[in-house]
Amino acid sequence: MINLPQLVEKTFIISGFFISSISFILISLSLWDWISADIFAFGLSSGMRVLGGCAIIGCLLSAVGFGIGDYFNNEVKE
Repeated sequence: MINLPQLVEKTFIISGFFISSISFILISLSLWDWISADIFAFGLSSGMRVLGGCAIIGCLLSAVGFGIGDYFNNEVKE
């Protein structure tokens, strides 16, 4: 049976990888002019900035997921 820290770790890592992958695909498609980056524009931010921000959020989620595993597996040594 999987415990809660492992479940949270896997959830963060998989969701971060998924968000980063989708962002990378959309950035690549917009750079090749297959889709318009203006679709993702929000407020005063351009579409490319929003897609880049989503890629960064995905990377941070993955980093937090890997950090949770290190945090719970670390033993205090004095």
